[in-house]
Amino acid sequence: MPASAQTASEHVHRYRCTIHDGDGCDSHCDVTVDQLIAQHADTVAAVIGQAPATTLADFVNQISTASCRMYDAGIVEAEFLEDAAIYLGVSTETSGDEQAGLMKKARDTLTGLAALVDEYRAIA
Repeated sequence: MPASAQTASEHVHRYRCTIHDGDGCDSHCDVTVDQLIAQHADTVAAVIGQAPATTLADFVNQISTASCRMYDAGIVEAEFLEDAAIYLGVSTETSGDEQAGLMKKARDTLTGLAALVDEYRAIA
């Protein structure tokens, strides 16, 4: 069947992230602060014993605090979480492609967060 004859229900998306949430994405989807907070705020909050962040400023502060606590507990890889906090903080001062690039760097840096938190829980 020619592509023009396909219906929307027959369309096969070539990416796993058919809802465009960033999961399984190869950088074709935009990354938003709201997505990152929704995906990671609970995990970050669990490390520091606070309610999950709902704003960018709170999220950045909580990531920094969690990074320090995990690093102090001996999880050296946690220092990279501080990079995510920096990317997110600087992204508010930029726009366009530069902002999109910073958001994607933050997303990529936060990818291993759950594993770091699991390690932290095991030793804390």
